[in-house]
Amino acid sequence: MTKLMLHRVRMIFIMVIAIFILLSGRLAYLQILRHDYYWNRSEKNRYARVTLSAPRGEIFDREGRLLVTNRPGFGVSLMDMGDGYDRETIEFLSELLEMETEEIYQAIRGQLYMRYLPLQLKNNIPFETIARISEHRWRLKGVDIAVRPIRDYREGSTAAHIFGYLGQAEIDEYTRELWAAAGYRYKEGDLVGQDGIERVWEPWLRGQDGEQLIETNYLGQAINYLDRREPVPGHNLYLTMDLDLQRVVEETLARWVRIIREEGNKHAGRAVAVVLDPNSGAILAMASYPSFDLNTVRQDYNLLQDDPLKPLNNIAIQGYYPIGSTFKMVTGTAVLEEGLFRERDIITCPGVITLYNDTKSCYRNHAHGPVNFFDALAVSCNIYFYQAGLEAGIDKIAHYAREYGFGSPAGLTDLPFEKGGIVASREYKAVATRGEAWYPGDTMSAAIGQSYNSFTPLQLANYAAIIANGGIHYRPYLVQQVVDSQGRTVKETVPEAIRRAQVSDRTLALVRQAMRRVAQPGGTAWYRFSRLPVAVAGKTGSAQVDVIERGIPSHSLFTGYAPYEKPEIVVAVIFEHGGMGESSAVPAAAEIMEYYFTGTIEGVMDTNARSAAD
Repeated sequence: MTKLMLHRVRMIFIMVIAIFILLSGRLAYLQILRHDYYWNRSEKNRYARVTLSAPRGEIFDREGRLLVTNRPGFGVSLMDMGDGYDRETIEFLSELLEMETEEIYQAIRGQLYMRYLPLQLKNNIPFETIARISEHRWRLKGVDIAVRPIRDYREGSTAAHIFGYLGQAEIDEYTRELWAAAGYRYKEGDLVGQDGIERVWEPWLRGQDGEQLIETNYLGQAINYLDRREPVPGHNLYLTMDLDLQRVVEETLARWVRIIREEGNKHAGRAVAVVLDPNSGAILAMASYPSFDLNTVRQDYNLLQDDPLKPLNNIAIQGYYPIGSTFKMVTGTAVLEEGLFRERDIITCPGVITLYNDTKSCYRNHAHGPVNFFDALAVSCNIYFYQAGLEAGIDKIAHYAREYGFGSPAGLTDLPFEKGGIVASREYKAVATRGEAWYPGDTMSAAIGQSYNSFTPLQLANYAAIIANGGIHYRPYLVQQVVDSQGRTVKETVPEAIRRAQVSDRTLALVRQAMRRVAQPGGTAWYRFSRLPVAVAGKTGSAQVDVIERGIPSHSLFTGYAPYEKPEIVVAVIFEHGGMGESSAVPAAAEIMEYYFTGTIEGVMDTNARSAAD
């Protein structure tokens, strides 16, 4: 080996020894001198990615008034530090958070597939409770306290059925698919809309959560904050609803229920009203009484579920009602449109009539004498419409009921669970009774809105709107505009004509004239509406309730529109077991209309006045 080669080998050997000495020294430094520090870092500290909840989108009324917003609140989470959840910590939190221990363990079991992520136990926790938890943080393992946005319903119980509420209950597959189509992937345990606009518009309202990488010690307490991705707030919604009108509608329903009960009617208790624009389908107010406080619904949920008045149900779109004499415009349409009766043809009302071995009567057997279509609708003569129904037949009556939108959802997509209603027909009876035939007596009952006819209050309002606007079925809607957090409009609703009723302009004009007579002298609603500054067209109703117990009052109904010459609003009102139409539905509707047109309800609030009843 040459001297040069030997020199090179020696140099490489020296370098290897030097590197070995350096590595050994560094290893000794880390393993011996810095052992405690790095043991704590590697064995006791953990890294976790914590979700930063996005502020949920806010909700405004048609005038831009803030209705639903968010406020900061404390939330408590629990995290598995690697050796399971600490039993003593869970028991301590159970007591402080007023949660059953089993409830916490159940939430843990549902979290197993993502056990190293924080498990949110409870939000909106009082400061006093947070202070007590902080005092004991030194012995609580995996507990995290964070400030989170809390949903704040500024109007409490006002419009509760419109807004809906948030919860962590399981969501059905159909809703998940709708959300997925809108870009939101639901995960079990997410705090999401359970009803109302909060549910339907969940993908737009929820925003995009952010994320914070934190370093925690062996107790799960944050000791360092690392990477952070800021949350993106959800979109804001602007509704067609008018807050002031909504308040008046709800106050009016509550007051008249109280009046009815004070007069000795123990069966009254629920009421509903829908106010919409007949020229667009925009819903200006929708109230279901009784209501509930959205800010406490989660705490009160069990009590609300057990309440016999079912305040959680939005009966405006889910309640089925026989609509009594408010249905008579359908029967009138059938005979006029088919040329079976002319509007001036006379039918004599003797008060009681027996046909096909079935005896029927007008209210209290009142004999109206000779009446034509206009007279019959104005005084709500049952005998006229029994005869008209027999002339038209059930098939024609059912056909025109469907032309006016009955028997299928009105088309509201901003709220979930809208029902379709039932149109009385020989086909429906055959299914409901397992093949029983349809009889002429059934036709007479169906002709005045009884029999199997059952519809929602929204359908009742939509029906009057179709008549008022000349036959167009507009899709009802509540959300006018969707605006992102930067103020940009991302979605705007325009009136959508679903279809046109196959009823001639002439027949619709005759029906409107007859409805106008209802609110004129001699009509069943003239007294209340005579005090309004605009001309009103409508129809009163009292729907008999098919129950075993006798003496149960009828439902009280009204549906109509104003002004008669150029309709701006439709109002439909139902008081369950409220008695005759004039007893409660008519004065309530008159108050709602007066407020809309004058800003007050002083002129029609004579609660002692009673006039002709349906």
